Amino acid sequence: MATLTTEWIELLPVFGAAKIDFADSYLMQEQAPNLIAYALPAVFTLALIEFLLSHFGAHKTYEKEETIGSLLVGLGNLLVNILMKVVLIYAAIWIYNLLPWRMEMNWWTLIPCFILYDFCSYWSHRTSHFNRFFWATHVVHHSAEHYNLTVAFRQSWLQHFKTVFFIPVALMGFHPVIFLVASQLSTLYQFWVHTEAIGKLQPFFEKYFGTPSNHRVHHGSQEKYLDKNFGATLMIWDHLFGTFQYEEEQPVYGLTTPIENKTNPFSLNFQEYRDMLKDVKGSDGLRECLFFIFASPGKIYRHKLNKDQQVTPAKEIHSKATAIVLMIMLLLTQVVDAQPLPVPNGKNLLFFLQRTPDANTVVYELNFKEDGQLDPKAPVKGSWIRYEEQGRLKPLTTIEQKFAYGVKSKALGNEVYEIRLAAYQKLPMYLIKSENDQQYHIYIKDEGRNHLLKRVFVKVKGGSFWFPKVVYIDLITTNSETGIEMLKRIDL
Repeated sequence: MATLTTEWIELLPVFGAAKIDFADSYLMQEQAPNLIAYALPAVFTLALIEFLLSHFGAHKTYEKEETIGSLLVGLGNLLVNILMKVVLIYAAIWIYNLLPWRMEMNWWTLIPCFILYDFCSYWSHRTSHFNRFFWATHVVHHSAEHYNLTVAFRQSWLQHFKTVFFIPVALMGFHPVIFLVASQLSTLYQFWVHTEAIGKLQPFFEKYFGTPSNHRVHHGSQEKYLDKNFGATLMIWDHLFGTFQYEEEQPVYGLTTPIENKTNPFSLNFQEYRDMLKDVKGSDGLRECLFFIFASPGKIYRHKLNKDQQVTPAKEIHSKATAIVLMIMLLLTQVVDAQPLPVPNGKNLLFFLQRTPDANTVVYELNFKEDGQLDPKAPVKGSWIRYEEQGRLKPLTTIEQKFAYGVKSKALGNEVYEIRLAAYQKLPMYLIKSENDQQYHIYIKDEGRNHLLKRVFVKVKGGSFWFPKVVYIDLITTNSETGIEMLKRIDL
């Protein structure tokens, strides 16, 4: 007992440290090593090596416009951090001086400080996914559709709003230098997890620490991966609070609604604020106004969808009788347009496209090389079925491939390809091998779910041959989880 008392007395000098004079803040900046600045050469070297491996190798993890956007966002964030450093140091000193239990600057206090910092980082990160105000400071990090080390640079210029989550750590009385070092160590640790070059590690490490595999899950847009693995360094918090998920199938990266401008750093940083302001201006009162600012992005999406459906006809049909209703709608469409729309089939058929007025069909099939292997550079090919010519299969012309019915493909790795129609590149589709039948299928994403694309119908009314007036596009899909057929209409 006497020994324990003696040890406790020896620890008492740790607390009750002297206050720090604001005039001596420059000394503290010298005491606090700028770990991030020291690490920058290694960070850029590793990113360059990964880029070269991607460029000359078969596994493509970089895309030009997106990489430029990441670098520009990162450069802006570096400038913001330089400007904010003095503010954060003064704030840390101010809180430290308020406390009666101030700790001396001892190296071992870094351990509990780092663990508490990581705990607060978990809740900061988790809140950023369920509160739109904070999501706006985080969405830029999730906007990348490719996963590589430069994604770590995509940090919001306004992320310092989230400093409020780390006030509890400062209130524990840790010396400001210790607090700042813990913050830098946490930031540096999160850099290396943004890569596909490292697979799964030893099971114990995968379970309890942040790894590339765990963080790939966090960036996945599939439903099972959404809002999972918020931990920065430790996965213990995700296990405790039920948000842990192992990496299983290949994640599909990016937002459930992909962004259009991948390069402009101002658009990447402030797009969500612009959308928020638009929603606030159109709100029906204070309650809905606050809802649009602070509710979760998922709830806001569903609220806006329901609101639109109250004003306009439903754009999506979900029911047990969907297949019957869908068939009736398609038959009525054919009758109204007075055009026969046969349903093609074939072993390699992925989906087909029909339009009115037109009696022909464009089919999209898997494109195999002479050796029977899927062509990785052009995995999907389009062709005409000319019903007016006894159903003859005819290749698309060069102009049709480039501007109308052709497709552009991009390998995402692990036998996953991004496919976009040349005439409507806003909609990404994904060529993925199904785990059920081990066959390739085309999927589109909607609210984080994969939907099997079966048919595209384009309603054209007026215009010219070169510039037809498209009224709407119908996507006939099947929910990969429930098997329910759906009709999604895109009004243009």
